[in-house]
Order: sequence, then structure tokens, then C-alpha cells
Amino acid sequence: MPMDDGDITSADELFTMMRIIDAHWSRALDQPWRAGGCLECRDRDNCRQLDWALGVMADIASVMFQK
Repeated sequence: MPMDDGDITSADELFTMMRIIDAHWSRALDQPWRAGGCLECRDRDNCRQLDWALGVMADIASVMFQK
């Protein structure tokens, strides 16, 4: 099976989410977890990538903490 088959797996989303979260955590030092850590950031509170990553993180957490 080729590695570049074009399909995005859950693992790909997880690793992408973690890279986005890490970028925002390490580059927005005055207020971590806020916009300001990537090229998609438009304002201090507006980043589509960070919103997507936090949404994926919430989905993963909801699955992990189900009873």
C-alpha cells in the first residue's frame, strides 16, 4: 500500500492537530492557546486553524471520556 494514497486518516488529523496546537502554544507566549502562532492568524482571537484544531481535540476528548 503506497504511503501517498491521498486519503486522510484519523492519525493524520491527530498529528496535524497537535502541530497546530504546539505552534499556538509556543509562539503566542503572552497568551498561550490564542491566535498569533501561525500564518492563518488574522487577529489575536481569530484563527481558522486553531478553531479547527480545538474542535478536533474536543471530538477526541468526547470519545475518550464516554462511559
